[in-house]
Amino acid sequence: MERYLIPGVVHACKLLRILATHDSGMTSQQIESALGLPRTTVFRLLRTLCAEQMLEKRNKKYFCGADLMNVGLQVINSDRLHQVAIPHVQRLALTTGHTAHLAVPHHGSALIVEVFDSPHPLRVASRPGVRALMHCSSTGKIFLAFLYYDNLELMFENKEMEKRTANTITNLDDLRKELQRVMAIGYAMDNREYHQDVRCLAVPVRDKRGVVVAAIGITAPAASFTEAQIPMIASQVKEAACAIYKDVYQLDSVIQDKTG
Repeated sequence: MERYLIPGVVHACKLLRILATHDSGMTSQQIESALGLPRTTVFRLLRTLCAEQMLEKRNKKYFCGADLMNVGLQVINSDRLHQVAIPHVQRLALTTGHTAHLAVPHHGSALIVEVFDSPHPLRVASRPGVRALMHCSSTGKIFLAFLYYDNLELMFENKEMEKRTANTITNLDDLRKELQRVMAIGYAMDNREYHQDVRCLAVPVRDKRGVVVAAIGITAPAASFTEAQIPMIASQVKEAACAIYKDVYQLDSVIQDKTG
């Protein structure tokens, strides 16, 4: 542990991360086991975090609390890109008839921050807050291609590429070829690679410097999003990405004028 880190804060952060992945909650014994800490230390952590409403206790289990959820929502809602993108994500879903989503890179994964469901009964989608694997998701491939391509070996040095379906890419050479294709055509596909009967398509969203800061895409059952539709859908998603870029650029210009 680094010299200036506070052990109690580090333990609290680990506890919150673990609980965030357990929708059904955890008992104090399960938390002790997961953290590898003494019972008295875990007891003090739990009492403190519950008092601060970062956690809440229901019967014998602990869950993420209201204040922790509010902090997360404030972080997401304070993001200017996210706010600007919301109407474009909604419009994309209505235009294509498929569920649309916005994702940002987050600690080696693609974090879904906005979802607008398909207007049709047959639909599939992740929810906001879900972290998708990079190598087999369309948004993840966007980030690998445009942000991390030169460091692929480091990205997967100690991380195995999970085989989700028979179509999942699981080796670096094939992934590199796939990312070269993504850079060439300007969009990425998850062609039944994450889920057997689901197709996704994503396009990079850039800031005014040209840096990829997010990805916008659609998710749909393979039966309704056929391969024949890919060129048309790709064009529609690219239009949405361009519209977000223009709105962010205009907003930044207005803010700069007011503060300059």
